[in-house]
Amino acid sequence: MDAPVEIKEKFDRVTQDVDEILRIAHQHFKTDIDGQISFSFTISAPRDVLTDFERAQSVNFVTRFDSLPVFQEIKIREENGKYFLNNLDEIRHVLNEYRSIIQNKKDSIHFQQIHKFCREKLLNNDHAKDLSITVNHATRGDVTHEFAQVLDEHYKVIKSIIKHCEFGYIYNGILQHSDHRHTKRFWEEYVSGEINYVFAKHALLASNIKILLSWHYKLYSVLTFPRLGGL
Repeated sequence: MDAPVEIKEKFDRVTQDVDEILRIAHQHFKTDIDGQISFSFTISAPRDVLTDFERAQSVNFVTRFDSLPVFQEIKIREENGKYFLNNLDEIRHVLNEYRSIIQNKKDSIHFQQIHKFCREKLLNNDHAKDLSITVNHATRGDVTHEFAQVLDEHYKVIKSIIKHCEFGYIYNGILQHSDHRHTKRFWEEYVSGEINYVFAKHALLASNIKILLSWHYKLYSVLTFPRLGGL
């Protein structure tokens, strides 16, 4: 529905902030691999392809990624002459779903842990000690090191986005915890309604992180084949 000009202008500024954060982050992109690629795996160590920790990490990352929501639209409703976000519950759900990937560094599916696994396996040349992953291009052959560079760049883009965001405030002061150091700001933004714009901005940015982890996901997916069972 139509909203007052001042509200539209505020959301325009949110969009501009998101675009600027992405513009800065995307400067890390330098490498691209066009065409079809495939993965091959080699291990001669006396153990399973993945350790128990890596298996749990893989299954959890793939299943979490499959269900990560992507926030696409800001919806507004009018009540007695006042305007509110009509999909605030959706926005909160989006942000909560991304927490383990972008905020909790101790979680095995935090993006740093995911990238570490991929990078170590791609650059491992001794499959007698650990899993070694090779990336093959349909026409160019072995592009493993180039692919590792692509993942490095995506990792740097994610780090840049998070650096320019306030996910710590959102998760530790509002959604997951109630850290008293954030209470004064949260109270002011909650009463004024400014928190709505903070939520919307970060939901839009979080959704970009799913796209940026898509290559990591594809690598994990060929190692793990979890499928949700039927009823």
